[in-house]
Amino acid sequence: MKKKFSKNIKVVLEILKNEVDGDVASALKRMTNDYTMTWVYVGKNLFPSTTPNLKAELEEVYPIKGRQYEIRNIAEGEGVVMVELVESYPDPKTKKAYRTPLVLILEIKDGKIRTGRHYLDPRISGKYLTKNQVEKAYKNSKGSLLIIK
Repeated sequence: MKKKFSKNIKVVLEILKNEVDGDVASALKRMTNDYTMTWVYVGKNLFPSTTPNLKAELEEVYPIKGRQYEIRNIAEGEGVVMVELVESYPDPKTKKAYRTPLVLILEIKDGKIRTGRHYLDPRISGKYLTKNQVEKAYKNSKGSLLIIK
């Protein structure tokens, strides 16, 4: 049985697929001109965010081959979609897989993503976790809703 998703959820799933495919042009069509993404953690700066040159940023990160999104849960409110997922991709040098549980909060305006927040633990994102290790975070969960690869 195929799930029916709202227009806003479809936009979010489509942009995740664009990222997996490395399709910057299609992704940009799904974002407003004033789009921003903020990572909710402390790195070199508190709450780093996208720069005004978004296209160049996307062209740098989108080409990662072998990226996969395992969607665990999706919730929706008025103009907002929340996605719990596991992002996986191979280290280009070692070929070992990074697997990072994270949550995206994406605000939608007129059918396009306007802004978002990316929640993850950066101490986990730099590790080569196995699928079994990641599954420990999902005790008693119903499993994956969807896999985008």
